[in-house]
Amino acid sequence: MCAVQASPLSKSIQSSSSRSSKAPHLVVDRATQGDSFPIFEMMQRALLRPSENEFHIEQERPGYDPGQRIVCRAENQVGGQIVGHVRVIRRKTRLADRIATTLHVDELATAPEFRSRGVAAQLLAEVDAELQRCGAECAVYRTDSPDYLARRGWTALSSQTRSQGDPAQILANLQQPLPSRNWDDDISETSRLSIRLYRQVEFAGLTSLYERRFNDLLGAAVRTQEQWRWLLDRRGFQQLYVAIDGGNKLALDDDSKIVGYAMTGNSQVLEIVTAPGREDVATELLRRICGDAMERDQRAIYYHAPAADPLHRAVRSAAPPQRPVSNSTVMVRWRHPLQSLAEHAERFRANLVKAGYPLPCDLGLHVEGEKHSLHFTERSGSLSDGKLGRSFIRLTQNDLVRLLCGDLNVPQAIDRGDIFASTKMATDAAVAALKMPSLWFPPLEDAAAI
Repeated sequence: MCAVQASPLSKSIQSSSSRSSKAPHLVVDRATQGDSFPIFEMMQRALLRPSENEFHIEQERPGYDPGQRIVCRAENQVGGQIVGHVRVIRRKTRLADRIATTLHVDELATAPEFRSRGVAAQLLAEVDAELQRCGAECAVYRTDSPDYLARRGWTALSSQTRSQGDPAQILANLQQPLPSRNWDDDISETSRLSIRLYRQVEFAGLTSLYERRFNDLLGAAVRTQEQWRWLLDRRGFQQLYVAIDGGNKLALDDDSKIVGYAMTGNSQVLEIVTAPGREDVATELLRRICGDAMERDQRAIYYHAPAADPLHRAVRSAAPPQRPVSNSTVMVRWRHPLQSLAEHAERFRANLVKAGYPLPCDLGLHVEGEKHSLHFTERSGSLSDGKLGRSFIRLTQNDLVRLLCGDLNVPQAIDRGDIFASTKMATDAAVAALKMPSLWFPPLEDAAAI
């Protein structure tokens, strides 16, 4: 992707800026429709992306509004030149046992001539303000440069939801030979599974399958029919495979015949979803993907899926030692982590009951100087402030956010010394109680248009 040459306007601004020793006054506000080209031109110079086609496609996203783009303007420049930008999108997302609003952040960029002047910091401060205003549970940013956000209070999630491996070795790990038949040939035995490329007339079956599994996809976004059509038209993927139960026939009369789908692009397995009770279909889809990757002479594929997905093991054990996992990191900014923790106190109590831990009991939480305590009785769980008690654990704000995302293994963190436990009782209670289901934010919505 090539950078767009600076416009005459931006050239004149750069020259006038070099003549003036007075620092420009920076103002952060919402973009308008008339800001589209200046934003695109600035991002091209700053990021060498997006392409013009991708930029226009994003403006066709259902619910798009220019105000989703936050810009920083240099006030004493000609026309108030846009020198910084970040985009925020509100989504309805499955979190634990409810649907909540999340704020998805992307395209944080600063004009090259205005770097190191606090532009990005001001934009992130406005993202924080938006997080509070809209009442979203958290903000999510997928980035290749996590250190900058980490220094500003964002939490990096681990790579447990993504893995990479050599496709030939993955096939060997799955312990089944690659079939030699043509996947697109009709199958006479109606009981067999057929995997082939998606056909547009199967739209209803595709979306129905996602709806049937949505409650199990923690971190996934609610997708309306309109949003699904935009995703498919946008082409943030290269291949969309469907698994048909009962032979290679169009699933027109029975949506349930589509028992799985997989979306891939640029060596990435972006999303695999299978029907309830059909985990075997995911294995078959991965085998097909690996076979096609081998035909294209791809040496590695990157697999994105919930942390508990068993196929991660087959992929990771096929990882070439010289190839690092994709460096894209999911960063999270939680609005009120302690409030969310209190809302999950009953879940923690249920974990204790399931583990057979004796109740009542208290577990103190020392979070970066603040004192709190979880109280568990036979009937309820709650959180209070100002008191630790004898049995407590000490953890950071980042640990707390990772816990809420199901990304923190408490026993391992205690063993490593990342979390301090004051007593054995604190260790036992924390290990038994502090468990959350892992969130997986599927990358499909954020994938660049291909």
